[in-house]
This record gives sequence, C-alpha cells and structure tokens, in this order.
Amino acid sequence: MSTPADVTQAWAWALLDGLSQAGVRRVVISPGSRSTPLTLAALRHPSLISRVIIDERSAAFHALGLAKAEANPVAVIATSGSAVANWFPAVVEADMGRVPLILLSADRPPELQDCGANQTMDQIGLFGGHVRAFHPLPPAETETGWLAPLAARVVAASLEPLPGPVHVNVPLREPLVPPADTGIPASVAAPHRRLAARARPSSDTLETLERVIAGGRGAIVCGTEDLGADGRAAVLDLAERLAVPVFADALSGLRFEARTHTGVLAHPDQVARAAPPADWVLRLGGTPVAKALSTWLQQARGRPQVVVSATPRVADPEGTATHVTHADPGEVCRGLTGPKGPDDWLQEVQALDDAAATAAEAVCEDNTPFEGSVLRRLVRALPPGTPLVLGNSLPVRACDWLAGRVPDGPRPFGNRGVSGIDGTLSTAFGIAAAKGPSVAVVGDLTFLHDLGGLALGRDLPLVILLLDNGGGGIFDHLPQASLPEFERGWLTPPTLDAITAARAFGLSAETIATTDDAVAAVCAALDRPAASVIRLPIDRAESLRRFRSFFATRPPIRPPGSPAS
Repeated sequence: MSTPADVTQAWAWALLDGLSQAGVRRVVISPGSRSTPLTLAALRHPSLISRVIIDERSAAFHALGLAKAEANPVAVIATSGSAVANWFPAVVEADMGRVPLILLSADRPPELQDCGANQTMDQIGLFGGHVRAFHPLPPAETETGWLAPLAARVVAASLEPLPGPVHVNVPLREPLVPPADTGIPASVAAPHRRLAARARPSSDTLETLERVIAGGRGAIVCGTEDLGADGRAAVLDLAERLAVPVFADALSGLRFEARTHTGVLAHPDQVARAAPPADWVLRLGGTPVAKALSTWLQQARGRPQVVVSATPRVADPEGTATHVTHADPGEVCRGLTGPKGPDDWLQEVQALDDAAATAAEAVCEDNTPFEGSVLRRLVRALPPGTPLVLGNSLPVRACDWLAGRVPDGPRPFGNRGVSGIDGTLSTAFGIAAAKGPSVAVVGDLTFLHDLGGLALGRDLPLVILLLDNGGGGIFDHLPQASLPEFERGWLTPPTLDAITAARAFGLSAETIATTDDAVAAVCAALDRPAASVIRLPIDRAESLRRFRSFFATRPPIRPPGSPAS
C-alpha cells in the first residue's frame, strides 16, 4: 500500500516526467524543504540535467541564460514563501525578453494557508500578467495521468504564440520524504513533441509589402532580438537583392556573421545621426539599443515603415509603423523579391559609415583603457562564435557605438527585455553552461548587483571583463549629469574590492592596466575550466571625453540624390 509520502513523490515524478517528455532538458533547483518531492524527481530523472543554486534570484537568471542559449524551456524549482518572490526580476526579463521558463513553486497545502503557518504566503497569481499561463495544482492525489498532458500544455505555452514564463504552483503535504527508496519509476507519459512551424506570410501580405517597398531609398532595421542563423541569412540575401543598407543592432548578430557585407552598417547609430530619412523601412527583430536610430525612424514618420514580428508583441515605441505583419521575419525576407533601390543611396550611406569607421579607429587607437576601444578590439580578438554577454548601461552601448562590423565575430547576448543590470552574471553563467567558454563584459555596478552569481563560477568557463569606471558612468551621457545633486544621487562608486571578492569565491582574478593587455588576458582565460575576473580600471572623465569626440565627428548631411564623395 502506498504511503502519503509515496503518493506525493509519484505526483511530483509525474509532473517532472511530463515536462521531460514534452522537451524540457534542464532544471535549476534552489534547496528547500517544501520542494523536496520536486527536487527528488528532478535529481533522479535520467533525462533531466539538474543544477543546484542556493540563491533563488541567481537561479532564475541562470535558467534564463540556459534558455536563451538553447532556445528551449528550462524549469526552475524553489520552496514556498519569499524564495519564490526572488524569481520576480528574472520572470519580468523572461516575459519582456520572450524567454521560455517553467516556474515550479512549491507551496503549503490549503489547510495551512491564511492561518499564520511558517514560510507561507499567497502565491496564487504571484507574477500576474508577466506569465503566459498560471496553473494552481491541487495537493497530490493518486490519479496522476492528467499531469503529463498538463505538462505538455505548459511547455507549449512557454513557446507559442509568445515565448515566456509559465507558473505552476504545487502545494505539497508532509511527509515530504518517501519512507524508502523505491527506485526510479518508469515513464508513464507518452512523448509529446511540439512540431515547430514558421509563421509564413500569405501571398496577399507579400504582394502588399512588395508595393510598399517598391523603389525609392529603403532600409532594413534589425533590433536586439535573435533572428536565428536562417533569419540573419535571409536578411543579408534581401539586402543584396534590394541594394539597401542594414541598420543592425550589435545584439542582432548581423554585424558578426561570417558572410556579413558592407551593406550591414558598422556604425548604424552614427550613420543615423547624419543620414536623411529613408523612403521606406523594413523593421525586424525588436527595438534597437541606439537612441539615434529611434530618432531617425521618427524623422521618417508618415513614410512606409513595416514592422515584422513572429509573435503577437510588436516593437514600435516610436509609434511610426504604417504596416504590421505577424510572420517569421526570415520567411518575409525570403518572400520579397524587389525592386532594387537606387545605387547612389547605398553608396551614400556606406560613405557615411566609412567616415564613422575612420572616426572610431581614431578615438580607439590609444591603449589607455576606454570602453569603446575595449569592445572594438575584443570582438576582433575572440575566437569566431564565442558567446559574448554584454551588460546593460554602458557596455552594450559601447559595443553598439564603436565595435564596428567583424566577419566571423562573436555571438552576442544581452538581457534587453527590461534592460536591467540585475542577474547579468548568473545569466552569463547559464550561457556558459550551455555553450562552453564565454565572455561577459560588465560594469562595476552590474558586477556588484549580482555578486552572489560568482558562486557559479567554480566549474563554468566564463571570463568576466569588469570595466570599472567608478560607478554610474552611463549617467554622464544623460541629462541628469547637469544636476547639482548628480554626484550624490547618481554616481555610486562601489566600495567593494572586486578582486578580493572574486578570490573569496575561489576564482582567478587580476587587475590589468591597458586595453591591449585586458583583451589578451580575456583570450588567455578562455582556456581555463573555471571562471576568471579581469578588472580594467577606467577614468570616467577621460571615457566621456573620448565618446564625445567620436560623436562630434559627424559627416556632413548630403541632400537626397547628391553624389557620394
């Protein structure tokens, strides 16, 4: 006869086995008592790869990194109470960044709710509209056959039509540990595989778009979202057929493709500051980092701007879209044939880009530490395809502004859903766990904000390049810098010794004095089996001067149709 603990364990197994049969391969676990049945099921399942991380906040961001790297749902397990609330920042990032997570929160059973029971709070609907679906399970029962179909629906909801997190709340009664080890149960769930299909545009949609982009000086704009290798290839093919420039965000990966060409601008932000508005724009892959590009799109208000999104969520913060279609961006690019734009337009924009590249080389030639020169040299030095995680605030912008275009460059990643600095190291460790030796470039505040994430580094090959500009350097570029309270309210220099902190976690750590030495140290550290921290001190005032020098070097704006120099 089964004991109550056996029933609970079989219940948890049925849920985890159902997730496995539906395609989940990884589980990130934070230790806790109430979640014991879920933890045991995950640890004992032969098809699940589990990692245990003490800090729930770090665990959720680590799962986010794994899911980003593998484009597959990752499950997270935590015990009841405030442990679950620590997931919230990662849940919001997963929501806005369209990353599939399965949130398995253990909970107290109904009789322990609202009565002062320890470690108990209302977890029903905890994440509100930030999850694609919420499933409050009943306490464990002997009938488990329906859990596998539920798990399949959970996985499907995390992937389509809008990828993101799904929350399953699992109330569990004591006893939580089965009285004897009965071995690993056989899988009872039939494999349930989602048959992925690209959303193809209809022939009517393609005909309409052909008319919209017929002739004139067009452009393709690609934001921070990953279009995939096929999608990026389709963009490149379309740009060649139409003879139009591609304003590609650094995180899109298009600037670092093996076959990237001069139609993909090396410095789209700088070109957008000088180029006249395009006659039409095809917009793919979400919102770019560059504010100048957003302004350029606003200058083209009233002209055709087509936003293509594979999901129901549309990126149009400027409110300038004239046409919106829900289809796979790669399929749309493959379906468009022409006509070819005027040659002088592409030549003019490429001339502006060449001028920006010359200015970038000039401002980055000094070996004095500077965020722009670090990113410009790093993307050229890393082995092809190396995962490169860019922290928010200044690192991602420095890469977008000054890294340029590098054929066969690194594979960029970033948390641009809500663009926070929290959880960046844990996310990067997730990417390293999935992809192998990786690099994360972060500022000092981002490093401090996820200090606990360093605990993941003992067995994961991540090189952390810490650009230490004394805290809050991004605000030097914003209007707040003019306030009399600026230094006290916005500049927050960390008092922590980053090298001592990294070594306390058992990691290799060193401070480097020059840009070239920092890049060389990063490349050398890629061969280490554990994490390394390379700290590069940067003079914030000198950094600001060099950024301003670059932006002040603007090519003159030529009227449409004028000959390129």
